[in-house]
Amino acid sequence: MSPGELIYFLLFGVALLAVILLIWLVFRKMKKLVILLTSMLVIGYAGYYAYFPTLKVITHAKRYEQLLDYLEREYPNKEFTIEPEKYEEGYTVGQFAVNDRLTPKIGTTLRVNKEGQVTQIGTWSKQEYPQRQDLWREIEFIYGEPYTLDKEKIEITKQDEWIEGKLTAFALTIDDTPSIALFTYSDGGYGLLDLQQGEREGFVFIEEEGYVFIYIDKSYEGEMVTFQLKNGEEYSLDTDRNKGKLIVENKF
Repeated sequence: MSPGELIYFLLFGVALLAVILLIWLVFRKMKKLVILLTSMLVIGYAGYYAYFPTLKVITHAKRYEQLLDYLEREYPNKEFTIEPEKYEEGYTVGQFAVNDRLTPKIGTTLRVNKEGQVTQIGTWSKQEYPQRQDLWREIEFIYGEPYTLDKEKIEITKQDEWIEGKLTAFALTIDDTPSIALFTYSDGGYGLLDLQQGEREGFVFIEEEGYVFIYIDKSYEGEMVTFQLKNGEEYSLDTDRNKGKLIVENKF
């Protein structure tokens, strides 16, 4: 049993003991009745304690079926993986890790309560510590609104990359829009510094850590791109030779 369940039975036992003491005080002159009532309460408590693991298995199975009904009703065109199907020690009854089979490494934690209502209580990821060149794949999990089963799968394609010191930048196409993602990366951890998206068939830039990162979509039709830096200066770049790749300029 979990620590919470042990505390529950401890408190239940203390309350039961109080009831037994009250019975002995009220019916102290009726010993046979007192013994009978005490025996029934103790046997009932012991039986409940012994049956509790089985009750968890039965309850979990029922809520698994309720979750299946919910997913089939709400997402008829999707297929899901649900764990654990059968109750396992260490898990919470009625709590399940659920993921769309198209996204096996990210998913949600759903809880089914005693009324059969389904609630998302968290998200999870099975992504291992990524290789530096694969940092861009993390965007699928963190992009846009918090992850839910309703979140549509986004299409992300890496076009180019740049690595220098702790910085890693990627030129990406996210749902057909030019994008740049800038990460920090080390053995101690990694994180997304910035993510910018441009307009479809347009361009995008990020100015960070003394660098300017520019990515021009392959379908961009203009001859030049021009934008303003943080210091107010204008920056221009010829497109013919620079479309479809990540351009990095050191401002120092």
